[in-house]
Amino acid sequence: MRWWQELKYLARRIDRRRAEKELDEEIRAHLEFEIEENVAAGMSREEARYAALRAFGNVALSQEDSRSVWGFRTIEMLWQDLRYGLRMLARNRGFTVVAVIALAVGIGANSAIFSVVNTVLLRPLPYTDPDRLVMVWEEGTPDGFPINSASAANYIDWRDQNQVFTDAAVIGRVTFNLTGAGEPERLDGRRVSANLFPLLGVQPHVGRTFSAEEDGPGANRVVMLSHALWQRRFGAQPDIVGKHLTLSGETYEVVGVMPPQFQFPSRNDQLWVPIAFTPQQAANRGNNSFEVLARLKPGVTREQAEAEMDAIAARLQQQYPDVVKSKGCVVIPLHEQLVGDIKPALLILLGAVGFVLLVACANVANLLLARAAARHKEIALRLALGARRGRIVRQLMTESLLLSAMGGVVGLLLAIAGVSLLKTFIPDNTSQVTAVNVDANVLAFTLGVSLLTGLIFGLAPALQASRFNLNEALKEGGRDSSAGGHGSHIRSLLVIAEVAVSLVLLIGAGLLIHSFVRLRSVDPGFRTDNLLTMRIALPKLKYPDHATRTAFHDELLRRVTAVPGVRSAAVTNWIPLTLQGDTFGVTVEGRPDPGAQNMPDVVTRVVSFDYLNTMGIQLLRGRPFDHQQDKVDSPPVAIISETTARRLWPDEDPLGKRLKAGGADSDEPWIAVIGVAEDVRQFQLTAEPRLQMYLPSVQPAFFVPGHLVVRTDIDPMSLAGAVRQAVWEIDKDQPVSDVRSMDEIFAESIAHQRFSMLMLGVFAAVAMLLGTVGIYGVVSYTVAQRTHEIGVRMALGAGTGNVLSLIVGHALKLTLIGVLVGLPVAFVLSRLTESLLFGVTPTDPATFVAIPLMLIAAAALASYLPARRATRIDPVIALRYE
Repeated sequence: MRWWQELKYLARRIDRRRAEKELDEEIRAHLEFEIEENVAAGMSREEARYAALRAFGNVALSQEDSRSVWGFRTIEMLWQDLRYGLRMLARNRGFTVVAVIALAVGIGANSAIFSVVNTVLLRPLPYTDPDRLVMVWEEGTPDGFPINSASAANYIDWRDQNQVFTDAAVIGRVTFNLTGAGEPERLDGRRVSANLFPLLGVQPHVGRTFSAEEDGPGANRVVMLSHALWQRRFGAQPDIVGKHLTLSGETYEVVGVMPPQFQFPSRNDQLWVPIAFTPQQAANRGNNSFEVLARLKPGVTREQAEAEMDAIAARLQQQYPDVVKSKGCVVIPLHEQLVGDIKPALLILLGAVGFVLLVACANVANLLLARAAARHKEIALRLALGARRGRIVRQLMTESLLLSAMGGVVGLLLAIAGVSLLKTFIPDNTSQVTAVNVDANVLAFTLGVSLLTGLIFGLAPALQASRFNLNEALKEGGRDSSAGGHGSHIRSLLVIAEVAVSLVLLIGAGLLIHSFVRLRSVDPGFRTDNLLTMRIALPKLKYPDHATRTAFHDELLRRVTAVPGVRSAAVTNWIPLTLQGDTFGVTVEGRPDPGAQNMPDVVTRVVSFDYLNTMGIQLLRGRPFDHQQDKVDSPPVAIISETTARRLWPDEDPLGKRLKAGGADSDEPWIAVIGVAEDVRQFQLTAEPRLQMYLPSVQPAFFVPGHLVVRTDIDPMSLAGAVRQAVWEIDKDQPVSDVRSMDEIFAESIAHQRFSMLMLGVFAAVAMLLGTVGIYGVVSYTVAQRTHEIGVRMALGAGTGNVLSLIVGHALKLTLIGVLVGLPVAFVLSRLTESLLFGVTPTDPATFVAIPLMLIAAAALASYLPARRATRIDPVIALRYE
């Protein structure tokens, strides 16, 4: 009779549908009436519609009504989830604070480093079509310089013969003594061709740029000021244009002021003047001291431009073999040139903070798993009352997103503070470092990271929490079903991941720390302690010849050495480790002329008699400079370095040998070697010592001393004022600038390495701390869940050592697995730090052994504390534990 039952069932359904249709028509009339009543009561039509629909929510509705009900119900459910999530987080303040802090550290570190990466690497340069701007250099010299500046004549030929650039500008260094307007001041600036600013596409803040007529010999002297100099020295006078300044004894007219953020080519440049080559300068191919900026034509690639410039350089070398050394050119995008060697460091740091965030996420996920286990009865009861698993997952994910949002807000505040702190560590010569801030891109990045973080650490705990066994969970004495099951496995995997990621960061930081220690231990060839340095460059107009400059320096040294606390003093043309230096090619007497292309470049220091003693440079052989033997009219002499002696006179005694500047047929005098001194790292600690020699300043030379070094018996900076006063007693208009101790210069020379080491070290330490806290939390939770088991063991005779071995052994097992997982990853990723290392290989055995042992020791300590607490459990109480 089953067919008869099915027929009756269908008849009942048809009757029910007919009744529902009739009822629906009647209720709809009531629904419309209710809506109008609600509108009359002051509700908006949408609110009135929603209120009426809620009252008749079980009625078959139209599609439009259904969508309206679904939309309002969705909003209402989301609002309920948010309110419930906030109540739950507020109820567990300890958990919320710990989770928010962990996330804030990870998110804040990411946002702070991203703000630097965004400004330095991602943000376009503030010029027109910056991607088409390139720097053009000559290929490096045989002595190891990778690139070389251009000569004036070569620049002119490059500009006129190329078919790949729309235009090319030339830039040269210049310094001026600003006098006649308060205290004399030394200003760094640039001599530039008039087309530089149009080439960049930059308009002045006040006034105008240079005209083509002003960029010629004999034209009126004009100057453009930086915005900072205009504000600092001239009080941002609106009528500055047209005023005249006295620069190095000559009068210049101000024609413009650059915008506030203009920093080309260096942030230290404070003024610009036309380069105005004379005919003699324009024909000079031996003075390689100019930088060349060019703009690529549309559609031309860097490789195409470099190929054409190579061809031009090769032609010039064939035409002028005696003076042109290079056969090729190097074309470097301007952004790449300005960023320099900090790019790999920033990218590595960005990856490092990403790892820190992963460790923070794993930590919070572990906390959420433990918390979900503690809420198992609540969740099971909601499931038993009809809540769907999707509803439970959504509620738990809402709480996770709330946590990540709060972590993002706190992290953003940390990032704002962190950016200010980062600026103090970022090397000053980093491009656009002053513009680093938390902008819209950083805010968007923080928002995205926060949301992604909430999904990452919240999804697994939410899915796990919705899979409780209802029968077990609802029993009065039921224990946490996740304590030893799938939830426990997930927590263990998260701990393993934390250990592995922390190990990778710690090994990277260990390599950089080891490298930095090696770098700090490098002997620069001189003593940096108690050494005061300053710049005292004499203007040519006031001191036009060798005799007047020598007289000034002699009187200066006499007065400075008389200052109490001063042991000795000397002058030189450049200070070591400042990336500045003068060189010239030399020919060795009795050797074939090597030609301009193969002529060795020798770093040359023009120094006063007591320079080696003042700097603490050891004289290995021969004699020092002497007042009696080395006079202005005596035969030229030089002291060379060990490397120079070894390279130019291998297996020979260099004393008494002679060399000269230029080729064998040059008019320069032969210079006799009278001594051999210890090698000095003149440019940077990471570079091997180059060929170098010292010439006495009393004898006329190519280069003019412009720096003073003072060896003191006390803190060198405490004597800066007295030394400055000694200068002004000789010449009240002579500026004194760049007053620094040699220790400060030494620190600045390794600023990039220190920045990378400090940042990665801090992030690795944070990751290790988070990982250790994660181990501690898991072990503590395990102890709490296994209280009954531990009580049974102790009641059966297990001692303190057995319990400690049980708990600590489990933690060390997870740690060892994490170490085994992290070691091969660290082995691969450590090679990314190779460009940042000095004297250390990326697979340094000492680091790869010491760091895992340190991490294992930290894990043992983190697990020992809760394990020690477990040994104090009273078996009687533990046996009653539910």
